[in-house]
Amino acid sequence: MKKQYPYLRVLTWLTVLGTYLMLIMGAIVSITESGQGCGNSWPVCNGQLIPNDVSVATVIEYSHRIVSGGIGFLILVLSVWCWISFWSNKKIRWLAFYSLFFVVLQGALGAFTVVFQGDLARDAALALHFGFSLVSFASIVLLNIELRHLMKDQPATRFPIGNKFSIFMWLYVIYTYVVVYTGALVRHAEATMACGYNLPFCGPQLLPSFATPAGIQMIHRYAAGSLWVLMLVLLFVILVKYPERKQLKRTAWIGFILLSLQAVSGILVVLSGGQLLAALLHTTIISLFFTVILYMATSRNWS
Repeated sequence: MKKQYPYLRVLTWLTVLGTYLMLIMGAIVSITESGQGCGNSWPVCNGQLIPNDVSVATVIEYSHRIVSGGIGFLILVLSVWCWISFWSNKKIRWLAFYSLFFVVLQGALGAFTVVFQGDLARDAALALHFGFSLVSFASIVLLNIELRHLMKDQPATRFPIGNKFSIFMWLYVIYTYVVVYTGALVRHAEATMACGYNLPFCGPQLLPSFATPAGIQMIHRYAAGSLWVLMLVLLFVILVKYPERKQLKRTAWIGFILLSLQAVSGILVVLSGGQLLAALLHTTIISLFFTVILYMATSRNWS
């Protein structure tokens, strides 16, 4: 196992960085509205392996497809390697499976959004496309962490956390995913500036029709606000109930800080008029936050 470890860790890190790049490039495709840069053909571009007419949108979209294909291959190699080397470790086996399954699923949804032209179904599929990429990214990061823990000569003493805490964390992970989905839907439904520069509400409207872009924007704002409140409650409970668990407290603080920064980056997205850098920052922070809380949900023992 130790003989393979350095090479496997290098591959894992490459895959983590590559999956993050895939997330960012997907966000760039959405923000720049380059999803139709290759027309309705997939996996080739405008019916050609190497397109003759190259626009900015074509370069962005086709680059995303090429990078995603390369990262998908890396994830396949990583998953097979982990299955062969660590089949007896259930957690590693499943993390490897999730990494591969969700990257394939998001690729299939990406193809669907290119070929299918129904606006509502396409927006919903594009939102899920980002969500599945996020799950794949988080799974690979957790796989990297789990491999590092396996190779420690003297792992830290850990103590189990109650079932109630575990159930709450999984429910929180699911709710976070729903909130992420609403944020992705805001982007793909072109509702980023549906409320103009008004914050935190949509001007005088507290509850605009949810069938409108303004309604989609407000659904996301309300959901994100409740997510922050729940994270604050979770942090408070951990500090009070588990004061001796230093690693658990540190992880909870990281999650709370990341979610607070995510709220700030969301405000920046609105105040900047949906500028690319602000949107990419928003994507990066939520990717890190989701990984942190998924780590909290999958770790039953804490020091």
